[in-house]
Amino acid sequence: MPHISVIGSGVIGLSSARCLQEAGFSVRILTREMPLQTTSVAAGAVWSGSALEGRSRDWAAASLRYFLPLTEQPGSGVILQRMREVYPEPVPDPWYRALLPAFERVPARDLPAGLVDGYLMDVPMIAPPIYLQALHDQYLAAGGVIEERAVDSLDDAAAEADLLVNCSGVGARKLADDRAVYPMRGQTLLIDAPDIALGYMDNSRVDHIFPRADGVLIGGVKLDGDWRQDLDPAISADVIRRTSAIESGIAEAKVRQGFTGLRPGRAQVRLELERRADGKAIIHNYGHGSVGYTLSWGCAVEVVALARDLA
Repeated sequence: MPHISVIGSGVIGLSSARCLQEAGFSVRILTREMPLQTTSVAAGAVWSGSALEGRSRDWAAASLRYFLPLTEQPGSGVILQRMREVYPEPVPDPWYRALLPAFERVPARDLPAGLVDGYLMDVPMIAPPIYLQALHDQYLAAGGVIEERAVDSLDDAAAEADLLVNCSGVGARKLADDRAVYPMRGQTLLIDAPDIALGYMDNSRVDHIFPRADGVLIGGVKLDGDWRQDLDPAISADVIRRTSAIESGIAEAKVRQGFTGLRPGRAQVRLELERRADGKAIIHNYGHGSVGYTLSWGCAVEVVALARDLA
């Protein structure tokens, strides 16, 4: 089996590395930031397939099959969470309805003002600090190596391995010279609100309430082209105001931590094999936007298929 280097230790890089290991490959991760310092730790990290088309649906379905058993494993960081996903316009049944353990329509009387349709469903909800740490520990226990260093050149990194897997997220804009990649800045708050049992997701307003294994995550914003990574107090206050209108207990809840992150925006995920002029091969796996966790394991499985074709 060839030696593989994976660039990036966010959920995409870590999933790709772990899946490659399970397929029998020797893997090394090269990363500027360790898993709990990446954008992935700031994510809401709910499995969410509503806006997906084409290959992304296949990747999401594969990830769902991977996450559902983890909801029954204590310490995985993944729970099965009852969620309301609401819309300002009528929507058809989603493509994934039959794949979920439970699904029904939200009764009209339970919809907030200004919203006309919605789903009530059980979906995997991931607590990134717990899940990423578990994945990281599994990777190391299986003999994986992590080198904490910046990668400034794909050519240089490719020269050190038989195969390179590029999971550099928003960094691919520079590293892969891909101008189609742009930051989608997010900001969230983790609060203590144990009485909140029902999740809430309105993507039209970016109003999210996610009960997780490590607390309740509330958000958020999606600011395209914004590279700032400092917490904006005005945005935090607005997030509390908006989500408190949905769950009144949020207004008095203790804020445990604030997060910002730069989602790797791109019109389409780039998951493909590139053969370089020098004969080296690179598998690109980036551009997952706001659904990195939803696509993570399905994309990792495809990375393994591409790697096997080269082996």
